[in-house]
Parts: sequence; structure tokens; C-alpha cells
Amino acid sequence: MAIFRSFLLGDVTKSVANLTMYVAKGVSIVRGKPLNVHNPRTDKQRIQRARMKVLVGLVSGFSPVLSVGYPQTVGLVGANNRFVQDNMEAVNVDDDFEASIDFSKLVCSSGNLKVPKVSVGFDETGKQFVFTQHVQKQTLTCNPTDIAWVVVYEKVQHESEIYPLKTRREGGEVTAELPEDWKVDNCEFYTFARNQEGTRVSRTSYLQLTTAQSAE
Repeated sequence: MAIFRSFLLGDVTKSVANLTMYVAKGVSIVRGKPLNVHNPRTDKQRIQRARMKVLVGLVSGFSPVLSVGYPQTVGLVGANNRFVQDNMEAVNVDDDFEASIDFSKLVCSSGNLKVPKVSVGFDETGKQFVFTQHVQKQTLTCNPTDIAWVVVYEKVQHESEIYPLKTRREGGEVTAELPEDWKVDNCEFYTFARNQEGTRVSRTSYLQLTTAQSAE
């Protein structure tokens, strides 16, 4: 704010650009105002907040997985933050700014190794997951000693379990009991590979549950 007397303008009361001029008690005063008003409630910001709220909530549910799927950090970015960054596009926000998760797009690892070939079924009689892993040949991004992992997330309990399978050269079948209070219909399944040293991983592949199996 400034007090002035202009022989050219006289006692004026008007606004020019970001300046407002007026007269108070016979004194001419000019007051500045910001040209750009920051609006913390823009649609873009509300969408971002809705996504962040959902993803931060998922971090706790996927916490057993993240140290395996993100064995290395980039700069000062930790596994939790990388999980949030990688999954922004997996959260949809509608016109009412309500967020929902597309679990088929969710990832829990980030790397350039080849994705393992894994399928998942469920044994209703034994209440067990049945993970079937196929043998893979060696390539530049596929070492026979890499180990496959399966992640199972229970959407109602907001819990996850991570299961190590076998090496790429072995393949075969691994079973795991359905955790207490879990329902298989509420589960989402993911797989990725990690090298033996635990320093490199593949990207995540979403798995569809195959037809339920029954023990004979």
C-alpha cells in the first residue's frame, strides 16, 4: 500500500491492472493485489487428492509386498512412494470426485526382467490357492535362477500375502492355504519375478483366477 498525491490523476478511485486507487480521509491511496489467485480447489487438484487418498490407503495393505517388489530406491524415493507413483493411472475418479481402483492395472513391482509365466487356481475342498509356474528359457532379461512371486490382495480385509514360487528353470506347482477371514471372491492376484540377489525385478502381471478346482 502507498499514499500518493498526483496532480495529473487528482483524487481518483479506480483499478488499473493489479493496482486499486481510492481516497480515504482526503488522502489518495494505492493498494496492490495479486494478479494470480491460487485456488486450492480446482478440479485437477481435487482429482489428484482423491487418487492420493486411495493409494495411501493401499500402501498399508500392500506393505508386506513392497520391499520385495521395490528392492531398490531411486534417489530418496522409497518403496511406498514408488508404489503410489506407479499406480496413479490405476485409480479412476468420476465427476463427483469419487475414486475407484482398477485392480487389473495395479502394479506392485517395477523393473525390466521378463515377467514369469504363472497361473492361479483355487482348491475349494482344501481351501488352498494353487499356483502353477511354467518353465522359461534363458534370455537377456530371463535368468533361469530368477524366482517367481505371487501377490494376493484381499479387498475387504485390506490385506495382502506374498508367496515365493520356484525358479524359472524348475517351474511346477505351489499351494498355499487361504488365510483366515479371507474370501477367494474378494482376492486379486499379481505376479512378478526377482533375481536371486534380490536387486532386480520384472514388471507386474495381473492374474485371472481360473476355474475353481476340487480335490479328488
